[in-house]
Amino acid sequence: MDPIRATQALGLTTSLILAGVNIGSSALTIPILLTRPASTTAPIFHEFYLRGAALNVPLGIFSAACAASIAYLLPAQRGLWATAAVATISQLPWTLLVMMGTNQRLIKIAGSRVEQEKVGKEEFEGLLRRWAWMNHVRGGMALVGGCVGVWALMEQ
Repeated sequence: MDPIRATQALGLTTSLILAGVNIGSSALTIPILLTRPASTTAPIFHEFYLRGAALNVPLGIFSAACAASIAYLLPAQRGLWATAAVATISQLPWTLLVMMGTNQRLIKIAGSRVEQEKVGKEEFEGLLRRWAWMNHVRGGMALVGGCVGVWALMEQ
């Protein structure tokens, strides 16, 4: 396999994996966490968040770097691969600018027994639900990046 094809395959595959991790987290894990009290769920969410960041940030950067490299190397498909790169890397500013307030509040609750006892059930569930929809959006960004990469491959 030539290096361009390998980079294309790796970039779009990691983007689709990233989409699956994000969308799966929101669709499969958060509903389970919503059935437990904050004192149980908050520490689990914190570890879940840290593990997700350790996996998702490198995947997003790697996928976007692959797509951006292909955009540079294949001028005829520059627009498609640049779109794939931007869609995938957009997760990082989305997380920092839109999600971080919710993330920080959930982490604060996780780190303090007092906060866990003080937080109301409605507020805590609202934070988890807000995180889930924002994470769905984040997964959608990676999904768009991966699908545009597939489209570019099919156009080649």
